[in-house]
Order: sequence, then structure tokens, then C-alpha cells
Amino acid sequence: MKYLVILTKQFPYQWREQYVAHELAALARQFDKVFIYPHDHYQKKDVVRFDLPKGVEVIDLNRQIVSAARHKVVLSFLGAFIGEWLCSKRKWYQIKAWRRFYSIYATQYALGEMLMSWQRKQGIVGSDVLYYSYWMSASALCLGILKRRGSIKGFITRAHSVDLYHEDWGLLRDEHSVPPFRCLKEGNASMIYSISNHGLLHLQERGVQSDRIATRYLGVLDGGLGPEPGDEIFTLVTCSGIDDNKRIHLLGEALSRLNKPARWIHFGDGPLREQALKSITSDGVIFECRGQTSNDDVRVFYAKEPVHCFVNLSIVEGLPVSIMEAISHGIPVVATAVYGVPEIVTNGYNGVTLPVQFTNEQIDEALTLFMRKTEQMATMRTNARTRYEELFNAEKNYNGFAKEIASLRL
Repeated sequence: MKYLVILTKQFPYQWREQYVAHELAALARQFDKVFIYPHDHYQKKDVVRFDLPKGVEVIDLNRQIVSAARHKVVLSFLGAFIGEWLCSKRKWYQIKAWRRFYSIYATQYALGEMLMSWQRKQGIVGSDVLYYSYWMSASALCLGILKRRGSIKGFITRAHSVDLYHEDWGLLRDEHSVPPFRCLKEGNASMIYSISNHGLLHLQERGVQSDRIATRYLGVLDGGLGPEPGDEIFTLVTCSGIDDNKRIHLLGEALSRLNKPARWIHFGDGPLREQALKSITSDGVIFECRGQTSNDDVRVFYAKEPVHCFVNLSIVEGLPVSIMEAISHGIPVVATAVYGVPEIVTNGYNGVTLPVQFTNEQIDEALTLFMRKTEQMATMRTNARTRYEELFNAEKNYNGFAKEIASLRL
């Protein structure tokens, strides 16, 4: 029997990791049983929001966390903390934040104990199970501690953005949001699968052995080309949270400066929703904020509605699934050229890339380009679809990835 335990954040209970669902079908075909452990989910009563493939089961281990023996946790933490301090370039920060480091370590130590207890109760032999952390964050730390203690032989993890580019994320947010124990996770993972080539190079620069890292793109299902825009109002879409990283209010300001008829549809929600609403000062701009929306409903919109361009103005981004969804329907993109984004959007080919700290003139010029119905726009639509077919088709990417990890011998 081959078992897979995939550690998510809150999938399948929350919407934010909807893209995990596309990968599950491929994984279920390669493993006899797949268990989903929503590692950051603590609610005792919640609803599974997704249809799970046959052979996939959710395990809720966080409903009653049992504390591990304190002396064992302290001894384990001291060794890990010293090792991390020797590896880290931010030694003073780590010393100041030692209580936070300990709190997180102790929690993940206890969750690891619960995971091993569950495995024993299931009668699963360690050599028959592969542990897979969907994020190189707290769940990867949990598995890293187990590997360091010799409780498991190894584990694999994906690496995205917040869980990978720690220094830059610290510039965006308070330092305390930076995930701790990066060296422990990198050092104990059997394989780290970056979702972009940029992330792969970052891991190489950090000294992670080349035989333990690889790029494996995410992907989205094929929904077909959407309708080509005609003479209707200029229509653009954003799909993300509404926060200080996504900066969608800058799009509202740009559309207001241009002061031309435009219809802006936003899928998603967040704490800066009011700021986004207030950013529009032109009567010609129609803003439709549709809130949290399922991937399926977003894809139905793309398939039926003509869209001139998709926009992403993030400061920090790995390689957005939202852009993959847009280009799969032949929608060109305006996006900041951060991290892995240039691997999906090539300036002048299937969209326009902007520097992270773009000027008003740069974003205004990019939007004006898509307001004109030209041969270049038609070519960009074709190229957007081509880029999707070449690199981001879920069937190809996930089937290949599932076969690869099913053959691993850790």
C-alpha cells in the first residue's frame, strides 16, 4: 500500500487554497490512499467546501491538541534554535524573537507527536507513507522536526512566496510574520519543489543541494478560450485578496486618472476593501467587487464574458494561479514583474510587466494599450493561450508531478 499525507493550511475547509483541489485527482490516481491534514485548521465544526476524489480522506488532528513533554520540547528546541542561529543572517532578530521561535516550535512539536500517534493507530508502516507539505511554512517545520528526531525518513514540500522569500516579506509586513526556522526546513526536506524557476535559483543561492530542489509548476484546468472583446466597454479583472500587498487601490486610481469608460470586476475580499472603493473618483468607472468567489465561478465568468485584460499589482508574489486562470482563457495580463511572474507574463508577448514601484505614467500607459482594439491585442490573446498550453496545463503538470512523487524512495 502507498499512502500520501498532504499537509495544507485549511483546505478543504476554506476557499484560499482552492487550487489544491486540481492536484488531488492526479494524486489519488497514484496512491492507494490520500489523507489531507488541514494543519492550520482548529475549528471543531466546519464544512468541507470541496468534492473530494475517491480515496481521499480528511484527518482532523487539531481538535484536541495534546501537549508534548516539556523537557523533550525544550531540549529539542535548544538544538534547533542554535542551529538556526548559526545558519541565519539575521542573528540579532532571532535572539530578540526567541519566545516566538519557541512558541511556534513547541506547537509544531506537539502537532508532530499527534501525527505520529495517528499513523500508529492507522497501522501505517513508515516506509509506506509519503509526507507532503503544500507550503514550506509551519507544516514543513512540523515535518522537519519529525525528520530531525528520526520519526520519519523524510518529506517533500512545495515552496511558493511568503514561505520562501523571507527577507522581502519582512519588508512588507512586520518582521514577526516571517516564518521561522527556514534553515531547519531547508535542511531536512528530502525534496523542495519550487513553483517557479526564480524560486529554484533563490534556493540554489541559499546553498540547498541541487539534487534536493526542482521546479514544478502549478496549473489550472482547461476552460477554453473566452470571447474576444468587441466594442463593449473596456473590461478588466482582478482576482485576489484586498490588502497592502495586492494594492488594487492603485488600479482604481489609475482608471480614475484616465477618466474613460471602464468596467472593473474584482473577485476576492480583504481588510482594505473600503480603500479600493474610495480609490475610484471617476464617474465613468464601474467597480464590481464580487467578494469571495469560487474558482469555478471565476472560470465561468471568463468563459462567457469578454475581458480586455487581467491585472495583478502585487509587491510579493510567487507565480499566481489567478494569472494562470486568466491566460488559459486567452486574457492578456498587466502585472508587476516580481519573482516568478515573468515566467508567465512576458512583456510585449502576452501582456505588459511593470516594475514593483511603477510610476503613474507606466501603469496608465499599460492600461491605455489595452483600451485600444489593435492587432497587437489580438496577438497577445493568442500568445496568452499558448503560454498556458505550454507551461500551466493542470492535467499535464499534476499528472507528471503525481507520478514523480509516487516513485520517490526517501
